[in-house]
Amino acid sequence: MKQNPSRRTVLTGSVGGGIGMLAGCIGDIGGNEPEAPDGGDGDQSFVIGLHSDPADDQWAVYENVVPYFTQVFEPLVAPGDNLEPVPLLASDWEVLYETTWAFDLRDGVMFHDGTELTADHVVESFDAAFDHWEWLPGWIGVERDGVIATDGSTVEFETTEPFPTFPGTISHHYFGIEHVDADEPPVGTGPFQVEEVDPGKVQLVPNEDYRDGSPTPASLTFQHVADPTTRVLSLEDGEIDVAHDVPKEQANSVEGRSETEIESVLRNHAGLAAVNLYKEPTTDERLRQALNWAVDQEQLVETVLDGFGEPARGPFSKQIPWAIHDELPTYGPDRDRARELVAESSYDGETLSILVDSDDADDRTTAEVLQQWYDEIGVDVEIVQVDPAAWYDTFTDGEAHLTLVGFGSNSASADYLVRAMFHSMGSDNRQLYQADGTGVYNPGEEVDELIESGYRAESVGEKREYYGEVQQLVVETGAIVPLYYDEYVLGHRSEVEGIETHTIDKFIDWTDMTR
Repeated sequence: MKQNPSRRTVLTGSVGGGIGMLAGCIGDIGGNEPEAPDGGDGDQSFVIGLHSDPADDQWAVYENVVPYFTQVFEPLVAPGDNLEPVPLLASDWEVLYETTWAFDLRDGVMFHDGTELTADHVVESFDAAFDHWEWLPGWIGVERDGVIATDGSTVEFETTEPFPTFPGTISHHYFGIEHVDADEPPVGTGPFQVEEVDPGKVQLVPNEDYRDGSPTPASLTFQHVADPTTRVLSLEDGEIDVAHDVPKEQANSVEGRSETEIESVLRNHAGLAAVNLYKEPTTDERLRQALNWAVDQEQLVETVLDGFGEPARGPFSKQIPWAIHDELPTYGPDRDRARELVAESSYDGETLSILVDSDDADDRTTAEVLQQWYDEIGVDVEIVQVDPAAWYDTFTDGEAHLTLVGFGSNSASADYLVRAMFHSMGSDNRQLYQADGTGVYNPGEEVDELIESGYRAESVGEKREYYGEVQQLVVETGAIVPLYYDEYVLGHRSEVEGIETHTIDKFIDWTDMTR
């Protein structure tokens, strides 16, 4: 869907001030300059500029070809348009016993080298992923020997406990199926196959024997263009055909040119401030509620995000099926009420810290806006910027009063988000909970029990019941300050058509792209 520019406001003040400086640095960026699109093959070859590296050695299990965006490797299950799990390489699945899942493979699926997909390939691919990422078995609740080929076309998964959302959990690129023993890896089953891999660049050609028909593009080149302003200028100059993750403050410029357009999609990603429930003085619920009453989410979206996104009421994007956005209370903004609550609380002039990732420009600006609003209600705030490598440890060490975080799922199942965020043994809280019985923003035993019940629930309706209570509690008690539900912005040349966007941007479909 094309974004309507008329509903956006012009970014002002410090939010837009960095654009000129970035543009002035373009000549200093090495190794990321895109090449001009190849005009051959009927001009159906395309260059896509990514903010991330498509040839990253962290994905050595896939021979350094990152499965995000590229459609080389396919998982057994895909996230549907409404984030429901849908068959992809699996034709169907069923629960045989409480902890045993059986997946039947789709008939006649061929790898790029002409080998037919079998259950053994699935087992080998999962084993390779487990070896590469040692934490992966724990995430999906499957031991290393828990993936078994029972015959040529059926794979069974033994989970360590009942796990109703298992199919949705493996609808993730971590579980794309690769022909591990192919003579010329990387070899997958997807609509595109690898032609060449170079530092910062992956070139693909169509899989002409793809079961759903050969894709339209004659070739796709995914190019790492790290600097966002360089990506935009490369798009405007025609050096690339598509720019992923266009900075929101530059989207008006892209949309305003006759040769370029934008698409914006509300994704299943929410931005919020996690409030430390165990660090004085934010241990006081009245102070936490005051911090919520001071925030104007609508103004935040219109200024910091330049209109791309929606004001949040809760911790989970409204795109997630069990989110209860419409049922959650709103606080305001009402700074008079906030000042009253500050006066009633135990707050005594202490300086609160807001932790941000120093590489995230939107978070830095958001923190500045919050700092101003909190100053208006008599709460002193300092912004603490931490290098990305140290940010998460600083957060989970409980060093800050508030931490700006963003959460979204890259699979059909988002259950792990609620557990990671609010369960005492979730990844965000486990360290402090095990050390001294506290945590960061885990409200306690009642919420733990609700999360465990929701995790075992089999239907979306049941999950909404349990996870809905969690959302109510964390909002009402001020364990979070909801900020926004995010949109991603995709820029492309005006003549480019047929890009099928997805709520999860890493599942964008390029197969029908044409000019």
